[in-house]
Amino acid sequence: MTLALYVLDVPEFVPVVRTAEAAGMVTRRAGDYLRLSTAADEVVLRREGTGIRTALWHAALTGGVDARIVLFDSEILHLAKERP
Repeated sequence: MTLALYVLDVPEFVPVVRTAEAAGMVTRRAGDYLRLSTAADEVVLRREGTGIRTALWHAALTGGVDARIVLFDSEILHLAKERP
């Protein structure tokens, strides 16, 4: 099983996509969304350096996730594979 994050394919989320790719996630188009996925057991994304505001950072999860959210606050998104 891979873990995945879906973000709306709009310019505002490009910094989130770049951060996810830098963390080893692969981007694929999924309709109006981008599917950011990895085979890793977990991934940690940091808002620092993206240049986006906190409100937009929190909106990044509105497309959904195929993962367990370990931590999601104004600075860090930590996702892990769902437990069996």
